[in-house]
Amino acid sequence: MRRTVLVPVLKTLCDAHIARDGSEEDATATLTLGERAWDLCGEHQATFSRYLTDALGTGADDDHVPDDDTTGEPDPVIETEPEADRACEADADDGAGPEPVRSVMIAGEVPGYEWDTAREAVRNLGYEVVGRADDSTVLLILGEGGERNGTKLRDAAERGIPCMDVRAPGRFRDAVRAGRFTGGDPLPQPAKVDRSGMSERERNRLIRSWARGQGYTVPSQGRIPMGVRHAYETAHRNAPEGKAAAA
Repeated sequence: MRRTVLVPVLKTLCDAHIARDGSEEDATATLTLGERAWDLCGEHQATFSRYLTDALGTGADDDHVPDDDTTGEPDPVIETEPEADRACEADADDGAGPEPVRSVMIAGEVPGYEWDTAREAVRNLGYEVVGRADDSTVLLILGEGGERNGTKLRDAAERGIPCMDVRAPGRFRDAVRAGRFTGGDPLPQPAKVDRSGMSERERNRLIRSWARGQGYTVPSQGRIPMGVRHAYETAHRNAPEGKAAAA
């Protein structure tokens, strides 16, 4: 007598197939991550293996390199600059800024030049013209009547600024043509200022009268030439105004 007996069979199915379309496929491997595990068929085992390898690499065991491995590339050699070379480069960087423009003071009037043309000639040679000396001032140009400018003379004396006396005819013009101003002339003492209380008009009338008596040609009105004024003040530097008028 033949009898059919149903024996339950335990089958392990692929979780990936069930999740995808509900189909049943025998599982052949188990994927475990921490406390969770998934049964996978051969197809999905290969798929997830490639995915994890791409995402996480081949694992620490495969990346391990033995300590005595000599097949790799040699360590790069780092060359260091000598201290002296770095010091030279630092000094070069420190001095890369532009140098300050040298400046010149002009005291008095330059013979043969108007006030503005004399200063323009100085600027054309690369100098600035300043009224008071500072750290950039390298020269005092002394013109006619410059000894009356006590402020500039004292600045030059206190700072040791060289003096170039251009009161001699052609001295300033020759320096401009040569493209260089040279100091080394004696620095005069500031002339005494007239404190007699005489007005400028009265003083000019006195200078014209004295100049004509000495043979100078002076205009009746307008500006008195600096040469005439300088000659008058030199002749009467230590004389009171009363004696100067009588001279």
